[in-house]
Amino acid sequence: MLRCVRPRRYLTLIQLRLSYLSRWLRRRGGFFLRLFLCWMFAILVLRYDEVTSYDQRFQLRGPQKVGNEVVVILLKLSDFRKTGSIQMSTMIDINEPTTISDSTFWDQTLWKEFLTQLLKQKPRSIGVNLYFGDNVEKITLTPEEKRIFYDPKIFWSTSVNHMDRSLLPAFTNRRQSNVGSNELRRDDDGVVRRIFPSTSEHPLLVEKLTDLRLPKNNSRWLINYRGDDTLFTKVSWHEIMNNELPPRFLENKIILIGAETNLTPNYQTPFGPLHRVHILAQVVDNLLHSRWVIRYSMGVYAAFLFLIALLAAFIITHFPQSVSLVFFIWIGTLVAAMSAWIFDSFYVWLPAVSTSILLASIWIIFVGYQASKIERKNFVLEQEQKYLHELEQLKNNFVSLISHDLKTPIAKIQAVVDRLLTQDTQNELKNDFLALRSYGDELNRYIQSILQVLRIESREFQLIIEVADINEIIDAALRQLRPLAAEKNIQLTTSLEPIFSVEFDITLMKEVIINLVENAIKYSSPGQEILVKSWEDQNFVHVSIVDHGQGISAEEIEKVWEKFTRGKNQDLKTKGTGLGLYLVKYFVELHGGQVSMESQEGKGTTVSFTLPVSDDKTSLEGVS
Repeated sequence: MLRCVRPRRYLTLIQLRLSYLSRWLRRRGGFFLRLFLCWMFAILVLRYDEVTSYDQRFQLRGPQKVGNEVVVILLKLSDFRKTGSIQMSTMIDINEPTTISDSTFWDQTLWKEFLTQLLKQKPRSIGVNLYFGDNVEKITLTPEEKRIFYDPKIFWSTSVNHMDRSLLPAFTNRRQSNVGSNELRRDDDGVVRRIFPSTSEHPLLVEKLTDLRLPKNNSRWLINYRGDDTLFTKVSWHEIMNNELPPRFLENKIILIGAETNLTPNYQTPFGPLHRVHILAQVVDNLLHSRWVIRYSMGVYAAFLFLIALLAAFIITHFPQSVSLVFFIWIGTLVAAMSAWIFDSFYVWLPAVSTSILLASIWIIFVGYQASKIERKNFVLEQEQKYLHELEQLKNNFVSLISHDLKTPIAKIQAVVDRLLTQDTQNELKNDFLALRSYGDELNRYIQSILQVLRIESREFQLIIEVADINEIIDAALRQLRPLAAEKNIQLTTSLEPIFSVEFDITLMKEVIINLVENAIKYSSPGQEILVKSWEDQNFVHVSIVDHGQGISAEEIEKVWEKFTRGKNQDLKTKGTGLGLYLVKYFVELHGGQVSMESQEGKGTTVSFTLPVSDDKTSLEGVS
């Protein structure tokens, strides 16, 4: 039985999890669909990214250092004319349009002398990037010439006829080990970006010159162009023929020989038009130093873009749009910088344009998606806010009604107590009547505080700005509080400097001063002194109340300004609602002022507030 129950339980658990996953995917189907579309769009762009940004990567990088192993010799028609060649001077008129091919540069005597001078320099290898075979007259070589033309350091280029059959040069040895293909193939847009394996049975000329083989892990190799045609060391025909080079200048060098013909035009490269011999020099440098550009498969780049898409989706769904935009710009800049650095340092091609387009598409699509979600949420919030406002209004009306209804019986009780006290001063219940009168005043203040909070939190609350002297308001408030201070034998003193009239709400400012002085009286011991000061400083009026009471701890100073908050040690010692300082801070800030408190436990407290002299911050029509 147990063996039957457990598989069923596991099956039920799997079904529940699959059901949960299905519901989760349905709820977020729109999100993942948009993310998938952005990712697919980036992959489509990636297919064309190599043509657009790949060439720009070389141009932005600029010329790079190359090894000194390669020397380029580019023959010109004028070089042969200046040598005094009878064939060149009699057969070719430089002012007439002439077909200049490889065969134009063939002169057996001159080439014998030219190669002899090169071999004297003891180079590593010599690659002749011209085809001399059936395109020249029948060649007969002397033993000396055979020794030179068949030298193992010299490699001759093959050619291809109209039937794509390989044509061997005239100096091919029996093993055909001294020949190589100099074939270059263009991409669809006519730019040479890669070197392909030879289509003939002969290796590439660059492999023969370096005695190295292209890597076998690829069928085409991206050429890491290091610069333009000024990058490699150049030697002219006349420098060789006239023996103008320093001794051993070409020692252990790979020499590439080419010629300017109109049958082999320049090839378009990321650095602009280059001659075939300069492109082969770039390939030789890549082969010698393993500088090939590394380009991974489409799957690797698609996975990289997918990770970027997930990161971008997480950011835009968890942060505000302004913050997300900063993150997107930062990610795009970081990927572009990393792409340039990796390409320059490790020759690894990392797509930057596709990443930028992916981030831009996610930003555009998901901002619209979030905007529609926010619009729906705002509609729901508006409905909830309407209900909450009605509920808040009902609450305020209820509290206001109860408070007003309580004020009437309290006023009647106080009137009866006052009449009894005046009619019979010798009554032995006099102390009880006085206590009852004090309790009534305290209850009345509680009700007044609650009504005041309801009033300032209502949408119809307005300041009534008038021009008045703050010192007069202080004197009026102290006159009202002196009886309360006399009960505790506390002396109220003032230090009021003459102050110009200020614009403020007289009723609210009087309430502020009464609350602050009443608090000081409440928390001061009998027989102490309370000082009220006022002075004017630049554009502000300052008022401070200094007492020598119990003081407040540092961690409670910031909390005492909150609603219904009192000191932790005062809840049982003194009575209060915890609304006085809240109202003080609220009233002062409504006028554009600030409140502050400094206190030390056991030494006293100083509460201060400031009011601006100008009326820039007090011109409030209504405050909610």
